[in-house]
Amino acid sequence: MAGPEFPKWGDKRLRWGMPGLRYGLRLPSYITDPPDLTHQHKGAHHMQLPRDPDKKETLGFNAADGATQHQDTIPLAANRHDDIWPDADAYSSSRRGFETANAKCRVATRQMTIARDNTKSWLTGAKNCLTPTLGKKCSAAWAEAGWNENSLAIPNGEDKLMPMLRTQQTYLTAHPALAVADPRYNYTAARAGELLAALNFALTNANPDLGPIGVEPADAGATTSLNYRDLAEAALERRLHGLYAELEQKLDPLDPRWTAFGFEAPAAVKSPDAVTVATLEPLSAGKHKFSWPGAARSDRYQVHRQPAGTVGFKLFARTKGPATEILLEGLATGDLVKVRGVNAYEGPFSPDVTVA
Repeated sequence: MAGPEFPKWGDKRLRWGMPGLRYGLRLPSYITDPPDLTHQHKGAHHMQLPRDPDKKETLGFNAADGATQHQDTIPLAANRHDDIWPDADAYSSSRRGFETANAKCRVATRQMTIARDNTKSWLTGAKNCLTPTLGKKCSAAWAEAGWNENSLAIPNGEDKLMPMLRTQQTYLTAHPALAVADPRYNYTAARAGELLAALNFALTNANPDLGPIGVEPADAGATTSLNYRDLAEAALERRLHGLYAELEQKLDPLDPRWTAFGFEAPAAVKSPDAVTVATLEPLSAGKHKFSWPGAARSDRYQVHRQPAGTVGFKLFARTKGPATEILLEGLATGDLVKVRGVNAYEGPFSPDVTVA
């Protein structure tokens, strides 16, 4: 892993707003040594990290605090407080950044929906205004007004609505006698321009001082924020696994200092035992009863299924609490099912059971 680095002007890796980027503090390792997100092997480590993001973030800061207390007496070399804290802080900041970006996307989508619906309402009124002149059937005259020669339907997406509005502006400018100033319709070239501007603003506005940012910049921001979050998460996971490995080399498996870092001592049993056997009993109406003996330390159970003729199991059902049987529906002959116990960690799966 790269050695400690600090922010400096001219560093082409750095962008304004990157999570965990703080003047005078070390750069987080997702910047100095970016994880390869295409080759993440989750579950390859015998020490399992929490899946819950809040617990994972807390563990990062907990580990940094433990290093503050014990890094010199253990001693730690590769994973000291100044190594751990930037990665924990970057993950925390990246999560907040992604939440903010998602909120902007929701607002942008809302604004676009309003702009689309206003346009569709206006175009529906426009069609009513034009029907006495252009008739009720598709024609070249309707195509000149912005409709399809084969359909008078009002489209949904802004990619089709905006060209129609531009054509309507041109059409009403060329045929001013067809305009209808009645406020129920407001069928005018000026109104077409207003609706076109509203759609364009909802799509492209990148200046938050002018109002909510548009769908395109909001989506781009969310994509960037998601990538930062994934990188920061992978870097923190890498850091915590590295810390755990270093502690394994220097602490007894039952040393109480494990807890100061947020870890359970390796000698403490944590994950559920394996489910040793499972049985599938066919019932009426295509239902099956799936049952198994309880596995120690299981708070609940997960059933995974691999449909016949496919490769790969996926989560199919969960128990509510530590029940050791569940009613399954929708299974087909040749499907494979298996079960495992779960608490904060996941236990080993039972042997596969084939649906007869």
